[in-house]
Amino acid sequence: MHIQLIVERERDNAIEEIRRINAVMTQLGYEGRTVFAEAYGSDGLVQVLEVRASGGQREILVMDCSREQVQAVLEWQSCDDEGELDDLVIHLVRKA
Repeated sequence: MHIQLIVERERDNAIEEIRRINAVMTQLGYEGRTVFAEAYGSDGLVQVLEVRASGGQREILVMDCSREQVQAVLEWQSCDDEGELDDLVIHLVRKA
């Protein structure tokens, strides 16, 4: 599992990176599959990511993550000892 953290303090760079990721996701057929983190608590966000990963989604964009949510996803990443999710890429956009 690979996690890319995008910090909104670099607003112009973050917007450009989000556009790039959205373009790639559209090419891969993942259009409209963005997760909006503010709708979930930390544990709920991890559960949503687990469901999407088990459903075959390999690239996930998560908008407006809190510090706690980022930490929960990083902890989940560290639990993947067997490498079952090696090809999963999660882009976390941290809210200001």
